[in-house]
Amino acid sequence: MFKKEIKGAPRMSLRTPNANVVLYGVFETTVSKDALGKIVLFLSDKHKLLNCHIETDKENKVWYVIDKKLLPEVNTSKSKNINEIVINELKHKFDFEKGPLIRFTLLNQTTLIINCHHAICDGMSLIYLFKDIMKILSGKNIKIEEQKMPVFLEPENLPQRVGNPISRFFIGLINKKWSKEPIIFSDQLYQEIHTKFWKEYKPQIISFKFSKEETANIVSQCKQNNVSVNTGLVTAFLYAEKQLFGQKDYSSKVIVTDNLRTHLKNQPGESMGFFVSNVKPNLEYNEKKTFWENAQIFHKKIKRLFEKDLFKSQLIGLFTPKFLDVMMLTFFRQREDKLAKKLIKKAGMYKLNSTFAIANLGLIEIADNLEKLKIKTLFGPMYLSNAMEKYIGILTINNELHFSICFNENNVNQESIHKMEKLILQTFDNSPK
Repeated sequence: MFKKEIKGAPRMSLRTPNANVVLYGVFETTVSKDALGKIVLFLSDKHKLLNCHIETDKENKVWYVIDKKLLPEVNTSKSKNINEIVINELKHKFDFEKGPLIRFTLLNQTTLIINCHHAICDGMSLIYLFKDIMKILSGKNIKIEEQKMPVFLEPENLPQRVGNPISRFFIGLINKKWSKEPIIFSDQLYQEIHTKFWKEYKPQIISFKFSKEETANIVSQCKQNNVSVNTGLVTAFLYAEKQLFGQKDYSSKVIVTDNLRTHLKNQPGESMGFFVSNVKPNLEYNEKKTFWENAQIFHKKIKRLFEKDLFKSQLIGLFTPKFLDVMMLTFFRQREDKLAKKLIKKAGMYKLNSTFAIANLGLIEIADNLEKLKIKTLFGPMYLSNAMEKYIGILTINNELHFSICFNENNVNQESIHKMEKLILQTFDNSPK
């Protein structure tokens, strides 16, 4: 049995009501519940957080506890509405003390849905896990080099010190103040927060894919214009926003995510865990410039930000977990703290602060390598936030771009998202080659 205290972003997201990450794939043959259960058990040596539950001690310290005897839930369903299942998975309230914090659903034996709490995973985690499951189902041998303990994203594992002397000094003062304060974030409080959030939030998901020809056209044009596919898509979404929705006070504010795995001192490889970072560029689409001129400007801005601020979002790891609990309790109006309220307001968490967050998981090589099991589609990551208008999960499989757009219908309607989909394709078709 292994124990590790939860700190930083995973601690902050632990009792957030919208902290689940979902991915689903559709394959061409059937898979049994029994076969899936055996594979998940086998993979727990590599993905140790599959067997994780949460333990809270008398001082309100919260711990990951990994117990090999703890097996993830594997469910089956015959529903015909995949969106309804995914939305219910995003709403699902995990039992932290009982665990695990991940569960699998087989829909009609041809669709695998993975739902995992953000405290133990990111989008790439689910891709690595999905790939391993598919390979074993196809009869491939997977070599698992068992680690004595999982790797975590924490300040000690970063290649450089986060923050500056001033920020670290003030965080130190905050931590000193809260070191002796009794903070209780009970399950009852969490239940109240969870119930209220999902009563007000109206989740919707629209998933679609571009054909091989459409995808090849986008990739080719991005290459010709010396921008990444990710930047090309960011530009296309911003152009569509400008044409369809007009100006909002957050129209030019986006969030772009990145995978920190290869940047860490002790690297986790392709095992599960929370290893995501992000930057928040301000990208104003200039209609006086061509689409590709905008894209090249955006590409340089995003690249510079990642070079400069790749680890900036990890400053949260310096705060004492007690204060992170105070932040969340204050945010969800279960406690009143002036400093926490000030920091929340500064971070823009009380209102929509970005037009979209984009999580592009890149090219996923699964189908071409499998002989007995072909993947038709793969969508994800799917995630919901009350601070961003839309969360856009992107990946490429079978040489086709797949998109999952999650949003609150109180802020955006489905018709607008469908219009964006069409306009983005038209943009690449009509832009100068």
